[in-house]
Amino acid sequence: MSMIQVGATCSQPLCKEIDFLPILCRCQLYFCREHSPADAHACSYRPPESSAVSVPSSPLQRCAVDKCNKPSLESFVSSDAQGRISATCPECNASFCAEHRHPTSHSCQIKPVAVRKNENARALLAKNFPSTSTQGTARRTPTAKIPTDPVKLAQFRKLELMKMKHSAVPVDPKDKATQDERVYVKVLLDDESTEKVFWVRKSLGTGRALDLLASQLKLSASDVSPLQLLRLVGPNPEDRELCQNDQIFSTQCPDGGTLIVSRCV
Repeated sequence: MSMIQVGATCSQPLCKEIDFLPILCRCQLYFCREHSPADAHACSYRPPESSAVSVPSSPLQRCAVDKCNKPSLESFVSSDAQGRISATCPECNASFCAEHRHPTSHSCQIKPVAVRKNENARALLAKNFPSTSTQGTARRTPTAKIPTDPVKLAQFRKLELMKMKHSAVPVDPKDKATQDERVYVKVLLDDESTEKVFWVRKSLGTGRALDLLASQLKLSASDVSPLQLLRLVGPNPEDRELCQNDQIFSTQCPDGGTLIVSRCV
């Protein structure tokens, strides 16, 4: 199955990005999350005119995240559609844009009832199946097998990069860089206890990027054991190279690459 069958290509002429979660606008065209707002792609949709009384169209419902002016996904779904699927958060029932739709992206407060149900279920499972419950908590999520065929490897890396673009957060919360100004990287701690995906402005210095990563990962700097940034260059964790702090980040860290934050020995 070709990759284009999984998602859709953004209809914005200068974008053409293949998106796995495309948004269908009221103008019946698919867009990526950046060009989904009506004012971002010169939307051709116009509400039908009434021959009787002219009623002003209601504005699009905005994302519930404070200071986010993007329209929510709920505003693109007709309220009278039969069998419609709600675009609200299943936990807090608020409506968000594509960027903040996941509960972890808008600091979602999980309902107490749902938390109690989950805790009761875990307690019941641990009581009746103690060995299964213990094994389940210790089991790590399996990593995807990296193909060796060059063609399949290129497709695999492209697919992984698309996934990273949907889950990445800015290493600098104040940065508003556009898509073509970003480098997407997966960041691991040396003990592999933490794995997160960030995007970094291409023109940022590597030393500054390391400071921001340390702040995001809650790591404290120390003169005795300072932090260093390593680039993974092979399939094994030992295949790594040291990044130079005095160079530009994008010249050392490729788009979709994996970085390791560790302390100097």
